Amino acid sequence: MRNKRLDVLRCVAILLVLFHHSAVLPSISRVGYVGVDMFFVLSGFLISGLLYREYEKRGAISFKRFFIRRGLKIYPAFYVMLLVTFIVQLAAGKLSGWGAYAREILFVQNYKPAIWLHCWSLGVEEHFYILLPILLLLLIRFSSDSPNPFRAIPRTFLVVAVACFALRAATVHFTPPASYDGDTIAMPTHLRIDELFFGVLLGYFYSFHREHVDNFMRSTPNRLLIGLAAIVLLSTCFIFQGTSRFYVVFGPTFLYLGFGGLLLLSLYVRDVLPPRYAGALEKLGTAAAFVGLYSYSIYLWQGVFGLYTIRGFRQFFHIQLTGFPFFAWYFFGCVAFGIVMARLIEFPVLRIRDRMFPALQQPPASTAPASVSMGSTGRSV
Repeated sequence: MRNKRLDVLRCVAILLVLFHHSAVLPSISRVGYVGVDMFFVLSGFLISGLLYREYEKRGAISFKRFFIRRGLKIYPAFYVMLLVTFIVQLAAGKLSGWGAYAREILFVQNYKPAIWLHCWSLGVEEHFYILLPILLLLLIRFSSDSPNPFRAIPRTFLVVAVACFALRAATVHFTPPASYDGDTIAMPTHLRIDELFFGVLLGYFYSFHREHVDNFMRSTPNRLLIGLAAIVLLSTCFIFQGTSRFYVVFGPTFLYLGFGGLLLLSLYVRDVLPPRYAGALEKLGTAAAFVGLYSYSIYLWQGVFGLYTIRGFRQFFHIQLTGFPFFAWYFFGCVAFGIVMARLIEFPVLRIRDRMFPALQQPPASTAPASVSMGSTGRSV
């Protein structure tokens, strides 16, 4: 069962990205890049939750099964998008080099830009999908006598967080001014994976120390404190230029802490509006969750739709879309096109995946340690 509130956060994240790439409303487009940071925290929380839940149900984690299910979620739509790109470029006589395609195919486009700049984040996530289950398997292997083999997750996160921060600082410090590019310098996985691992940390506490998290979040002062901290941390993207040396180093830390607080609030805060407003908010939330459900395909296909349709208007109809017409076409068109492509490619493959490798439902008898307690996360990826 999906968590509607997390789908709403996905919607917010993808809309921020579209605002950023539309570059029409400066106050929002200037900071819309933070949608990727929100995606990273959500992915860490959700993906780790799947693996934690698998351990609870089976007493083990299958790397093969996890990677097949992830691959059938990510690869088909992505490679179809690359195929469409290849066909369009070939027809236009503007084919990118084979090296660019190889970097996209192998998911190393975040180390050297390839064809679609926005796909750099997919490289970070793909590396995370490999590293996280390996880490958890190692923890299980070397903690076989413990009812909670993942108790080292908090310390592991601290190591990752400090390492990523130090590497960002060193990279920025040693990059000559002439070659500094704040838009791409922080794309490598080793500089950004701390954001995903913060989601892993939250998922660990939410899964294995649920009672303590529940007790903490039931306190109104605690929720207010987290909300205030999230507002302060996230507002830094409005104060500092996102490509500045300071924010390239500190920004990811500010943002993953802020979005982590927002994630917790989304799970625990409810029924705060008067009834006369609650109905309207519920409808808005349902619509947002619907868009969030398609966020991967919307994110994936935004470049194809935006670039090629705008070029088509200019080349075939001699229409140059600018200002609000461009924004409306790009923003709403990307959402609609992403939904269509999800229904044509992503969702049919997922249905086949779920028949061949169904999501785990019930643990086999006497496999999961009885002392490991996990709350129901109500989420499916």
